[in-house]
Amino acid sequence: MLKLYPQCIVCQINVRYRDLEKAKGLDTQARLHVMRGVLDITQNFLDACLSGKGSCVPTELATKLFRYIKSVLNNPDPYFEDKVQAHKEALKVYEAAKEVVFSEKGLRARLYRALQFSLVGNLLDMGVVNYTPPKVEDVVKKARGMQIHGSVDEALDLLLRSRSIAVILDNAGESVFDRLVADVLKASGARVYAVVKRGAFQNDVTIADVQFAMLSKSFDEVYDTGTDASSIFLSELGEKARALIKGCDVILSKGMANYEYITEVASILSKPIVYALVAKCLPVSIDTGIPLGEAGIRIYMP
Repeated sequence: MLKLYPQCIVCQINVRYRDLEKAKGLDTQARLHVMRGVLDITQNFLDACLSGKGSCVPTELATKLFRYIKSVLNNPDPYFEDKVQAHKEALKVYEAAKEVVFSEKGLRARLYRALQFSLVGNLLDMGVVNYTPPKVEDVVKKARGMQIHGSVDEALDLLLRSRSIAVILDNAGESVFDRLVADVLKASGARVYAVVKRGAFQNDVTIADVQFAMLSKSFDEVYDTGTDASSIFLSELGEKARALIKGCDVILSKGMANYEYITEVASILSKPIVYALVAKCLPVSIDTGIPLGEAGIRIYMP
């Protein structure tokens, strides 16, 4: 379970300032006022965390801060155009990636290759400070050479024997490559469902932009969380998504924010969980044991 590190505070404040840099029509004075609000929310969160009266989960702070940014900017989805472009760029190489995946012999080899693409897709992230995503056109090359750390064999076994899989998606663009995992698992006879956010959180895929990723071409059905939280916050999760997660055989959780939150509620979910992510920051690297900047898989078994 990842708790708050000092670096998390620095990262989140910097990322929220980057949101302001994208906004048009804000002068220096206005930006200072907004950043004062960011600091106030952060201080309140820290006070509650340190006193033991509130959450210490980094992604819960991220959710509070991004909701504040959307409110003061009067913009419900500041990254919408970036997300649409990310989907479009990823789709340019999707067919080539799919050809690479299905050229492998056997479902196990295909699933491993699909997970490589899915994890390279996780590099396409705008939500981490001092981190530069790769170009989409480099994805195929990077996927072929990617080493996946952690419980890879166990994850392959678990996913291939499951008949119903809920995939908790993360970033836009990345979700196009997550389709490859669904393509392989569906070919094995499984039913595979995508879970996306209803409202915007950073550059994560939402129900409003899934059409640009063509998720319905690979997943049996796409569910939304009913909320704009950074993960499947159980206090906010919609009934349809809740029922899906309760009824599936296994959860495939993509990305750091989902890892941060779902590890907190894994015992409540009481479900096998495969966490697949790139450790883009030191706190996540320390917590997962995945080398900084590299991809890995962890498994939770109830």
